Amino acid sequence: MTAAITTTQGDRIECPVFSGAAIAYTQREVDLSLGLLSRFTRGESSPATLMTWWNDAQPGEVLRSREREAVLEGWLGMA
Repeated sequence: MTAAITTTQGDRIECPVFSGAAIAYTQREVDLSLGLLSRFTRGESSPATLMTWWNDAQPGEVLRSREREAVLEGWLGMA
């Protein structure tokens, strides 16, 4: 699956994402994800962050819940 986002400047950003069942996510991960989405909508952070991370990290497998939480915390400046 690929997430595609168009910025207010008209740039299209695409990032491959792993999909999973909703029950696979902890409440903390959901809360962190919502916090990140909120920053995107307020213009305080850019979805390009995800693409940069993907290109730098190049994960070879689906991250486990705690690993995903750690990535989200890093994006939110909590790490």
